[in-house]
Amino acid sequence: RGAVCGLLAAALFGVSAPIAKRLLGETTPQVLAGLLYLGAGVGLWLYRRARPTRGEARLRREDVPRLLGVTVAGGVVGPVLMLFGLERVSAITGSLLLNLEAPFTIAVAVVVFREHLGRHAGGAIALILAGAAILKVEPGSVGADTPGVLLLAGACLAWAIDNNLTQTLSLRDPFAVVRAKALGAGAFNLAIGLVLAGGQLPGAGVVATALALGCVSYGVSVV
Repeated sequence: RGAVCGLLAAALFGVSAPIAKRLLGETTPQVLAGLLYLGAGVGLWLYRRARPTRGEARLRREDVPRLLGVTVAGGVVGPVLMLFGLERVSAITGSLLLNLEAPFTIAVAVVVFREHLGRHAGGAIALILAGAAILKVEPGSVGADTPGVLLLAGACLAWAIDNNLTQTLSLRDPFAVVRAKALGAGAFNLAIGLVLAGGQLPGAGVVATALALGCVSYGVSVV
């Protein structure tokens, strides 16, 4: 069940890069990041209102530091870096570079949380890093410039920290964890984005698409 959930999460997150790349032509990275995470937070809040549960452990006061880390790393820093990176590379290149999240997550788990790294996992990391290196040297439209690669790598590192901190909260209600992260990060990024954009939101169609995409790719996928 865990493997199936993981694959479904990857698929739902995977659709975000090409669609977000198209939306970037209509709004700024900060505003789009805010809308994506607000869509996730509102969607999960509505679901919990429709289907309340008492079987999950609630968040506690001692969870606040880790939840704050999850929100900042995964909800504020990660998506903004990704969207700035997608402005500089193609959607295909961006989607492939986002695979760096996996080896970065493993590296943080091994170095910081002292988890065991097996031989096969080490080989998988090497293949992913080799793929990223090939993209960097590939000429033409598939190639990626250095700032774009670094921005997307930074996003993956932020999400790697997020993943490891989220794992420590896995015994809590997953809807509550993701909802708190999404609403906090979404409100912060949207506020900053509107200040930088002079208080101007994109068109209603862009807003609706971003909210729906966020609900699926950043809400359902994380849960």
